[in-house]
Amino acid sequence: MNVESIKRRLLVKYPFFGSVVANSNFIAEPAVGTAGTDGKTIYYNPNFIESIADDQKTFIFAHEICHIAFDHIFRSEGKDKDLWNIATDSVINSFLKQDGLPIVEGVVDIPEAINYDAEEMYKKLLEEKKQQQQPNGQGNGKNQKGSQQQSGGNG
Repeated sequence: MNVESIKRRLLVKYPFFGSVVANSNFIAEPAVGTAGTDGKTIYYNPNFIESIADDQKTFIFAHEICHIAFDHIFRSEGKDKDLWNIATDSVINSFLKQDGLPIVEGVVDIPEAINYDAEEMYKKLLEEKKQQQQPNGQGNGKNQKGSQQQSGGNG
């Protein structure tokens, strides 16, 4: 399945993202681990994309389209970039997973994120991080998976 086929699939499944899909550039970039975005362009590793199932391709590109549609890169100003990325990834991924797309192994998967928007999830993760950094703090012991997506901003 080539990128044009994936774009058509995105338009059928998520027509409300039509203008974002139509106005985004999709660039094959072997140096990218999986896929990522700078808020305008989606960069993807063609070898990675070819190695996964069609529904997972849809998941990956829908994920990146969501980052663009929701201005996640531009809304990250003044925030801990790593935590913001985890927060936005977790909210997007939980939505896509709930919508029936198979989650790709290794991406951020925090099921409870479906109950939060990006700012709420970021605040929750920031609080957890502060608690874990306290000298006598127990932390909550959660182990959250980091994002496999790489880009010049958010993945």
